[in-house]
Amino acid sequence: MVEKTMEQNKDERVRTEILQAAERVFQKWGLNKATMEDIASEAGKGKSTLYYYYESKDAIFDAVVRQEVDHLLSTARESALTGKTAKEKIKLYIVTLMMEMKHFLVLYAIVRREIRGDQKVIQKLRRIFQDKEEAFVKDILLEGIRSGEFSFINEGELALFTKTIIGIIHSLELHFGLESDDVDQIEIAARLISNGI
Repeated sequence: MVEKTMEQNKDERVRTEILQAAERVFQKWGLNKATMEDIASEAGKGKSTLYYYYESKDAIFDAVVRQEVDHLLSTARESALTGKTAKEKIKLYIVTLMMEMKHFLVLYAIVRREIRGDQKVIQKLRRIFQDKEEAFVKDILLEGIRSGEFSFINEGELALFTKTIIGIIHSLELHFGLESDDVDQIEIAARLISNGI
């Protein structure tokens, strides 16, 4: 049992090293120009080691994206939970998510330019975000309904309101992630959301 745990720890450590190396390579060269050789060299591993853990460069990129999304969302959730009311929590969640997105877009500027207009990649990114965001936003809305803060929503409309808020968030993510080169607009969007129009 101890031997199996040690092997799992080693596998996890190697995966982490590969993903950290891949992040640096994608940030420097972009997705299209980066190769498995580049990632292996950056990680100090042989190509065969990469292929043992990941079947392709795209699989590594997917793992990097999932890791980044997890970080973005966990940071936004932590921030949201500091809010005293459901309304504050929703605002903090969206604002923090947008600010974290700004940082992410600066780091991955080359990749961002490459995937513009690639509907397959955009849909995959949207699914990753949506699956992870929906339950959290729904819980905040439910809290606001039950406290009477969101008296304009009834529990029967909860799913619809959740999808609407997720849609607004995705529109902002897509606009700032793929369409707008002006990352300063994220700051303006965050201020508008947080302070109202």
